[in-house]
Amino acid sequence: MDLVVGIGNTLRSDDGVGIRVVESLTPRDGVETALVHELTPDLVDALGRAERVLFIDAHATDRHLRLSPVRTDEARTAMGHSLSPESLLAWTAAACGRAPEGWLLAVPARSFDVGESLSPETERVVPEARRAALDWLEGLKNEEDA
Repeated sequence: MDLVVGIGNTLRSDDGVGIRVVESLTPRDGVETALVHELTPDLVDALGRAERVLFIDAHATDRHLRLSPVRTDEARTAMGHSLSPESLLAWTAAACGRAPEGWLLAVPARSFDVGESLSPETERVVPEARRAALDWLEGLKNEEDA
């Protein structure tokens, strides 16, 4: 089973782009989705059942859409209020004896102000982010920025 996790807050403008991309995907067999404000340990059970996971999140530092593998060897294992994808996968491996293959789709974001609308720049990249997620689901991973 593949798991696609949309991360963000739809009340903070571009921060909600990960959730919007996941909501735009048509349900398909063998794929589960999760919509979360942040990554927390309660996702470990679902991650433990998955073969692959795609995290989709807004990134203020990226200028272009970026799909890259998540490396658990870069994880900090401290447990905090929220976790990075690397740390969450490391916790999954510790709790379940294995972790899924992890990927991060970083979507360029500009505005994190209060509001439900995406900035024009982020709105324009949503179709490309959706296509990247669909390509990933079909196994066409782009390791260009890996």
